[in-house]
Amino acid sequence: MKRIIPMMSRLARAHVHLQARLEGLFQAFAAPQYAPLAAAISENLEHIALETRDFWAQVSPLCGDDLRKVKFGSDTLADAIEWEILKYQARVRPELEKTWPPLFRDRHVHIGCLNHMWRQLTRETEDSLAFKGIETFFDVGPWGGFNFVVNEEGYTRMPFARLTLGIGSLPSTPLHEDGGPFFDTFMPLYTSRLAREGLIVPEEWQYRNPKRDVSGRLTELSHTYYFPHHTYDNRTFVKVRLSREFETYEEIMVADFLELLTRLYHTTDWAAYKQETKDVDVRFDLQDFVSLNHIMEGVYQRTEREEQLIQEIKEAFRGAIRQRSVLYDYLDQVVASKWIENLVWAVARVVLGIRKFERPFSMSRDILTSPLPPQLLVRVKRHVQAYHDRIGSLRPAAEAGHRREQE
Repeated sequence: MKRIIPMMSRLARAHVHLQARLEGLFQAFAAPQYAPLAAAISENLEHIALETRDFWAQVSPLCGDDLRKVKFGSDTLADAIEWEILKYQARVRPELEKTWPPLFRDRHVHIGCLNHMWRQLTRETEDSLAFKGIETFFDVGPWGGFNFVVNEEGYTRMPFARLTLGIGSLPSTPLHEDGGPFFDTFMPLYTSRLAREGLIVPEEWQYRNPKRDVSGRLTELSHTYYFPHHTYDNRTFVKVRLSREFETYEEIMVADFLELLTRLYHTTDWAAYKQETKDVDVRFDLQDFVSLNHIMEGVYQRTEREEQLIQEIKEAFRGAIRQRSVLYDYLDQVVASKWIENLVWAVARVVLGIRKFERPFSMSRDILTSPLPPQLLVRVKRHVQAYHDRIGSLRPAAEAGHRREQE
């Protein structure tokens, strides 16, 4: 007779994991008298309504002011605890929306529906892996360009060319160069769902872009299908990008953006940059800079000139940016506006508490740390979640009217 292995619910697994993380933080960084706080916070969260707007607001009074005096890298222990609770809330958050419009409309993508589909499929994958004794959590979202080309109905303003799913997971998630349990479980679900939505993707996926840490351990891998018309200059693909270096999708984007920002900030000879960099790579640098700018809106408020520039560049990416004169004119304007510099110093103020030009610092040593600074991640994740909630609520006019009638 086959033995049935009892499996905890996803909520129970998330709660057990949070309690272990809190206990680890208190043991590593706090005096013994604070140790009971881990149990108190965990117990409080165990009974909180999942629809509660902000879990941290409910438990932060338990921490008092003392934990803000305990250093955690450039942040405090309170920041680290808030980050763990924010991740926990995202893991147990219920899906309140019950109906969704079609995912694709003439290859325009509804971002709310896309995020919902990704969350649903990765949660199914979590449960399947947990049944096999592999416990992990996946945090998902769209990488890059989809975040700034959404129309008033929630669909992308342009047909998609690159459909990239970013996934954060626990460090213990099994991963090897030819995939692993996540890809084995998730990909059949994903391709089947895409086919139901009208996008048939052949079984010609490739494992690409492996990343390793300093010890040689594989920390990231992408599974990619390139459409037949894909070229280096005109990139068209569907990608699933899994990281076990970062637990959340926002961390992946923050790390990517900070690396790009650091490289641009330290570019002192822009004439040499233009001469040594292919036009297509300049274009993608500019696109990534604009595309990922939105994740820092909880950290930095763009100037009036920068806001005007971002809107103009968004429009230019509908076609005009492929003209060399247009591309380099916008690059020159971004550099002249001090936008790159302003962002760097805004990040430094959040992470290091310093004002512009107050003292020197190193982006690679002080900000691109491992782990990334919790205080920065908290701001980013709160903003990105609110942003996706907002665009996820957008609906085609006819459906929106029907929903209002039902309410």
